[in-house]
Amino acid sequence: FFRPMQDPRLLLPSTEGSARHGQLYKGACAMLAAVAVVALLGSATSRSASQSLHQVQVGQPTTHKVVPRPQLRMPLRRPTSDPQMGLEASSGIPFVSTAIEARQEPTPLWIRGLTLMAAALPVGLFLRARRHRTSGQPAAIRWTMAATVDAEVPNPKRQKPQKPWPTLIQETLDKQTVQAFRVRHIVVANDELANMTRQDIQKGIDFSALAGMVSDCQETRESGGEVGWVTLDDKHEAVGALLPRAAREEIWNHKPGDVFCAESERGVHVIHIEDVMMSLSTSKQKRGRMPGAESKPGFIGEDGMPVKEPTYHVMTMGCQMNVADSERMSGVLDDLGYKETQDKDAASLLVINTCTIRDHAEQKVYSALGKHAVRKRKGEDVGIVVAGCVAQQEGAKLLRRVPEVDLVMGPQYVNRLGDLLEEVGSGAQVVATDPSLISEDISKPKRGSAIQAWVNVIYGCNEHCTYCVVPGVRGVEQSRPKESIRKEIEELAAAGYREITLLGQNIDAYGRDMNPRTTFADLLHYVGDVPGIERMKFVTSHPRYMSERVVDAVATIPALSEVFYVPFQSGDDEVLRRMRRGYSVATYMRIIDRIKRLVPDAAICGDVIVGFPGETDDQFERTLDLIRNVGFDSLNAYAYSPRPNTEAALWEEQVPEDVKSDRLQKVMRLGMQVAQKRSNRYMGRVMDILVEDVNMKQPNQVTGRNRQNRPVFFEGDIEQLKGKLVPVRITECRPYSLSGMQEGEPY
Repeated sequence: FFRPMQDPRLLLPSTEGSARHGQLYKGACAMLAAVAVVALLGSATSRSASQSLHQVQVGQPTTHKVVPRPQLRMPLRRPTSDPQMGLEASSGIPFVSTAIEARQEPTPLWIRGLTLMAAALPVGLFLRARRHRTSGQPAAIRWTMAATVDAEVPNPKRQKPQKPWPTLIQETLDKQTVQAFRVRHIVVANDELANMTRQDIQKGIDFSALAGMVSDCQETRESGGEVGWVTLDDKHEAVGALLPRAAREEIWNHKPGDVFCAESERGVHVIHIEDVMMSLSTSKQKRGRMPGAESKPGFIGEDGMPVKEPTYHVMTMGCQMNVADSERMSGVLDDLGYKETQDKDAASLLVINTCTIRDHAEQKVYSALGKHAVRKRKGEDVGIVVAGCVAQQEGAKLLRRVPEVDLVMGPQYVNRLGDLLEEVGSGAQVVATDPSLISEDISKPKRGSAIQAWVNVIYGCNEHCTYCVVPGVRGVEQSRPKESIRKEIEELAAAGYREITLLGQNIDAYGRDMNPRTTFADLLHYVGDVPGIERMKFVTSHPRYMSERVVDAVATIPALSEVFYVPFQSGDDEVLRRMRRGYSVATYMRIIDRIKRLVPDAAICGDVIVGFPGETDDQFERTLDLIRNVGFDSLNAYAYSPRPNTEAALWEEQVPEDVKSDRLQKVMRLGMQVAQKRSNRYMGRVMDILVEDVNMKQPNQVTGRNRQNRPVFFEGDIEQLKGKLVPVRITECRPYSLSGMQEGEPY
């Protein structure tokens, strides 16, 4: 009953809080009073029993005289043959001195302890209540906290701590939007065999191969355990025979990539979810009466298909994730029959894939929208789609601000663009920003390069740094099944791609949302040996989760390029704590030291934010010290920009803009100096350069990159060298690029 008192919310000056505190305090005092009564009764009972025993043993009457205290120090026992008592030694009755006849037996220690506790604890509770009431919290905060007190406070030792935000997609998802899962299964006789099978899969054994060897399901054994698309509908008798309803119901508690066990009358099923089919969760609005908003684009039919041959243009803003998303949307539009054009002002369908990481990037979105909204108001038959992070952040508010927009869609819907255009074709303005499981692409992305490709491995972020808007616009983490990732890489290799980049907002978190859990290092070993892939990179790492095994993988897997993207954001521990980054400068430097020890020629790239709220001059100087100590090959530096729905944006200790600008310039100058020193190590070396394109400034040159991702320019014919590895001797080193001359034959 003391544990509820440990919650300071119960001691706050509000009507509900005070009433709750009073009830608990009265209850505690009543219980303590009962303890005191029990202790006193126990003491009296003990004295009475002691006196009775004394009478029986010594034969003295109950009345007794008071004995001086010094006499109590004499021995309690003497040899039983003492003649003074006249007792036989064989009697076995202990000798008790006459001086002890009047002595009370001491009260047992447990009763003394209870009595002392009964007296002391009310005082302690009163002082504790007084301390909490004067804890210094602002009144508004105290009253707000007190208003959240429940009728019953759980025992904190028996309840897991509540997460302040969701970390699993299942916690945010409406399960009714899940239509079907595509699954494989292995059927075994009992739980022990099922657990052994699951452990083998976790170790990296291919699920399909294992199903062919050990599954008791003869119908699916030859196909690697493939069941296909599964629903909860009992109408599909064939699927119901393979996977009874008891096992199917368990599937709806999981997500693609999970491997778990479910029982049925057939035995124990080890189930692997490969993909998901979701129904669209959208909100539709009637078109307004403003010019440009009153009618749908005429080239979009009711089925979403173009009724003529319209063109499209995708404008991409922001990070590599947005670049990859734009490629996926372009693939969808190509499959629908749209034709790509580079003239955005003449495109029939304009898709703006937006970024909101900084205020400047968000303002660019509205600037771009304004021009095309004017086109629509003038009567041009143009459709406007806003996708990406600003779309997810603003939702329906964006339609009110720019009513000419036809579709607002978050990043989780990029491969559902065709379905969303169908809803636009029905005559409504559509907003799609609800949480959703991300399914595998049906259409192939339209890659922007024939040499290098992006491969998503994890979507979303759970970190909630105090300055960052990404978790709110990209959603919680969803790791792709490793089999799907490898299959995509194998298809790229077969198409002639030689370099891929694995993408994730927090790529080191890969697999922690899966069942069973896996790691990014495990994924690197699983996909790192695809034939034909010469180079494999990954972005972006998080120092809080980047394991030593990831560094070890880069050091030992030949295909992995020697380059690490590890943002540090600040060189001061207090600033990192306020950012909620979850690591210290010492932790970051241990990662850097391991990289330098195991991969000494690796390029180390970082991100830094200057002017974070409350950052002092001394803290900024420590950031400069870290940049010097690490020696970054490239450095992305940003001045802090307050973003919507982030904690730091509301803090009062905002750094003035002129101070931010000055610090940013200092970081950029230092970053360039350090990068120049790092570039100098390439002078005179012969390196294999993967040729990508022509140098637009000097058409007689081509451009490519070394294994450390440093751009390299040299003379050559792009028609002969594109997509090939060319030995080049470096002759000139600049901070962020190199120049050289061809030394050998391309291959």
